[in-house]
Amino acid sequence: MDTEPSPTRRRLLAGLATVGAAALGGCVTTGLSLRTDGVDASNVFESVSLSESWTANKAVASVKLTESATTERNVRELAVVDSDGSSVWSDTVAAGQTNVSDVRLPVGEPATLTATDNTGAFVESVTVSVGGSSFP
Repeated sequence: MDTEPSPTRRRLLAGLATVGAAALGGCVTTGLSLRTDGVDASNVFESVSLSESWTANKAVASVKLTESATTERNVRELAVVDSDGSSVWSDTVAAGQTNVSDVRLPVGEPATLTATDNTGAFVESVTVSVGGSSFP
């Protein structure tokens, strides 16, 4: 009886190991914490909260908008821009919508959460920073 794995099984195991290493490549950040600047004085953003306690890439957050954000101020799009000025995430917002989930935030650097109106004009922004403990 042959106990050595077949070539097909060896390739499968090697492939799974490669995919796992690539998926977890880089750092995993645990114990995520969120700091927001400007939310208390905002007419658009009521709160920002993390949806998870760890990440291998970008943190997932939920944003709560004020009741008047999409009605009186006509907010129709939210975007996250990193400290280099690159877009990290954006999504549309419907009239009357007050909760936005699956917002992606960079970890380890400040970012700007921006709201624009139905004409694409700037409405308001707040600064968000996600930190935690990273390990390879």
